[in-house]
Amino acid sequence: MKILVTGASGFIGSHVVRRLTAIGHDAVATGRNPTRLANLRALPCVSKTVDLAVDSLSSVLEGVEAIVHCAARSAPWGPRHLFWSDNVVATERLIAAARQAGSVRKFVHLSSPSIYFRRCDQFNIEESFTPPKRWYTPYAETKWIAEERVRGASELGPTILRPRAVFGPGDRAIVPRIVAVARSGLFPLPNAGEAWADITYIENVVTAIERALECDQALDERVFNISNGEPIQIRDLVGRLLRSLGLHTRLISMPRHLAMAVASLSERAAWLRGGNREPRLTCYGVGLLAYSQTLCIEAARKHLGYVPAVSIDEGMDRYARWWRNQP
Repeated sequence: MKILVTGASGFIGSHVVRRLTAIGHDAVATGRNPTRLANLRALPCVSKTVDLAVDSLSSVLEGVEAIVHCAARSAPWGPRHLFWSDNVVATERLIAAARQAGSVRKFVHLSSPSIYFRRCDQFNIEESFTPPKRWYTPYAETKWIAEERVRGASELGPTILRPRAVFGPGDRAIVPRIVAVARSGLFPLPNAGEAWADITYIENVVTAIERALECDQALDERVFNISNGEPIQIRDLVGRLLRSLGLHTRLISMPRHLAMAVASLSERAAWLRGGNREPRLTCYGVGLLAYSQTLCIEAARKHLGYVPAVSIDEGMDRYARWWRNQP
């Protein structure tokens, strides 16, 4: 197929382009960062610098049969209008352009389990969801609204994936934030790191996308949680990650309520400085360590035939080898 991959200058999107071209698809890779897009030049694909929220999309959609929509503003911090533009407006414009093109029959949308976040422990979360009255982050809010827009485009054959805590070579979000804190020599673990979490190695996410593209049957379910299917306690996750990276950091326990209070003060200080720079601690970021959140992936196994082939241990080893070779 001829497949448009948005967000190809980002972490997940670049891996998607590599996989799709490797198995013979004709990929059109778009992103806003021309320097990172240049890393794809060696691949047999067309790459174009495009801002989905403002640029014309007709040329990149010519003859496209499927879309993998990875582009998004993904961060625990920032002004709401930027998230709205990059996550909602961009998705609306992409859907409108796909409808106008008339050739698109599959639309795989990358959403996020951040929509599930609550200040409480949650285990084996299924895909059914009722939005809260108050969102904890504009990222979660706008990802949910973008989902609604995609679900409304039934003629495009939408499939929505919610991959949890994706890590691997090229990650610029999750592990770098952990490393930034760890380099101080101390890593505070809310509630002694007893919370449970799911994470997902990047190649497993790409496999889920590939399965969604290959699925010919009309899906009764259109939304799927994606993870490694190996829940792990936060203390084991952080400790294993830091050891694999060769970082000698002391893990210290902190009461959950105290950790959230410190994060709240950190956020207030950031707002007093203008709010443009993300604080080292955010309530959402600390909450991910303080409260359990695990996902049920049975729907993806049943309807997509999804099987996470790369384990957490193997994924961490691969990431560590890549990380050591970075400047």
